[in-house]
Amino acid sequence: MTVTVELDGRTYHLRATMAAMRSARTEHGVNINTMGDDPLDAVTLAYHFARAGAKTQGTELTMTLEEWEEMITAADLNTISEALVKVMQVDAPKKKR
Repeated sequence: MTVTVELDGRTYHLRATMAAMRSARTEHGVNINTMGDDPLDAVTLAYHFARAGAKTQGTELTMTLEEWEEMITAADLNTISEALVKVMQVDAPKKKR
């Protein structure tokens, strides 16, 4: 599942893949199991999810994390937070009748 988010007038597709979570942890030290209240952790995780989401669109996110951070303002943090919650939501299995 991908979730779209609009940042700085552009639409990005976020996808919470295991590879994206691993690269967030290995490349930038952001682990979803130990994330705190630091908004930079959420921004970093969103960056890795945007890289994974771009692949689903047949494109590549070519900007660096630093460029991603430069584009995002404090006003975007709520949007990012809501998108992360949505993209990481796991639906409960449906009961068979």
